[in-house]
Amino acid sequence: MAKRFTDTNKYKKPFIRTLPGAYKLLWDYLYHDCDHAGIWIVDFEIAQLYIGNDMPINKETALKLFNNGEKHIIEIDGGEKWFIPSFIEFQYGELSEQNRAHNSVILILKKYGLWKIKNKPLISPLKGAKDKDKDMDMVKDMDIKEGFGEIFLRWLHYKRKKGESYKDKDSTSAAYKKLLDLSGDDVLKAQKIIEQSLANNWAGLFELKENKSDKKRVDGYY
Repeated sequence: MAKRFTDTNKYKKPFIRTLPGAYKLLWDYLYHDCDHAGIWIVDFEIAQLYIGNDMPINKETALKLFNNGEKHIIEIDGGEKWFIPSFIEFQYGELSEQNRAHNSVILILKKYGLWKIKNKPLISPLKGAKDKDKDMDMVKDMDIKEGFGEIFLRWLHYKRKKGESYKDKDSTSAAYKKLLDLSGDDVLKAQKIIEQSLANNWAGLFELKENKSDKKRVDGYY
């Protein structure tokens, strides 16, 4: 029986928190049913059986939700299999060909042409934790309104991942004020602004587009 690490805060994260209930369960199921290289043999009939018929799921909707803005699923083998890049990053950190425990994972990734995708090298969980600590330090003395903390930290985290992190507390405070101004102090609207930015490759914080087509793109399941 395989044992895997789990993130006790995963349901607090915007990506999972905003998924419909059935797809929260599906995402959790994928992490348990994929192989040790993060590859899942696509079988929605079996997945539906385990998740329960009262929580209907389908492939097209799953891909739309999971890949809304940030790509969490890569289809391989003609769509017969799914690769979950975040599984590798969370379970192993940085993969190394010098690490015997990683060798079988690397061989599988090479087989499907995925090694170049993951051979960045991966950011280790320790570095990720340190980056989050830096972001927390940036906001710890700021008067963050209730409900805005996680949303704004998400923005800081992805700016840092893109190598564009704010240099000081003044610039961080300016970004937070801009988010407040654009959202009119509305938490839900602020969340949508961040999602809109994600869909535009984190180009920046801009006024929320309210037309129907943009709502579909931003929220993923309107």
